[in-house]
Amino acid sequence: MWLMPQGSLKLLGRSDQASRLQSLEVGTEWDPKERLFRNFGGLLGPLDEPVAMQRWARGPNLTATVVWIDPTYVVATSYDIVVDAETEVTQYKPPLSRPLRPGAWTVRLLQFWEPLGETRFLVLPLTFNRKLPLRKDDASWLHAGPPHNEYMEQSFQGLSGILNLPQPEPAEEAARLHAELTGPELEAWTDRELSSFWSVAGLCAMGSSTCPSLELCRLTSWSSLFPDPKSELGPVKTDGRLR
Repeated sequence: MWLMPQGSLKLLGRSDQASRLQSLEVGTEWDPKERLFRNFGGLLGPLDEPVAMQRWARGPNLTATVVWIDPTYVVATSYDIVVDAETEVTQYKPPLSRPLRPGAWTVRLLQFWEPLGETRFLVLPLTFNRKLPLRKDDASWLHAGPPHNEYMEQSFQGLSGILNLPQPEPAEEAARLHAELTGPELEAWTDRELSSFWSVAGLCAMGSSTCPSLELCRLTSWSSLFPDPKSELGPVKTDGRLR
């Protein structure tokens, strides 16, 4: 099975300044030299330290506001970034208190509180801790978010009205129930969260299949069973060479 991430970026601005925004991503292991995330899978957990990165086209100077919103509509943080005319990439790692609450997070980019763009990213719950299946006492703090819902020393919850966020009570109750899950129920919740961010891009069969449309994995280029002569090692030849 081959899975691909579903794109969640929305570009919302219409002005000349707003049209500078090309992409908005969140990830970990940011490489400032190559200007990319080394965590290519984009999988984040409650104890990770995510970075928000924006790519820009050249154009007029602007100042944008970045807002992070957790799955229960807690405004985790907000900060401004200055984008000069020649700037192509901006990035910042806010010092969020951990653990991050598992679920779908939202990062919004605004100018004068008018939306420029928005993206969603997933913080996955942990199913294992210290190489063992997660226990209930560990889940109760690893999946409950930071104490008192305070991701920063300063509270940004006053922005919820400006951002037109939904009432948090239903999401808070769902998060409370999720924080108590362990075992198969925890794994099922993890799978549900993943299915909203990843989709099946291809399937192949290990051997003969009753489904005629399934190609054999050894004939499918993306499969790990597809022949790769450069990685195959045979017996040592009489001249001492492998190839």
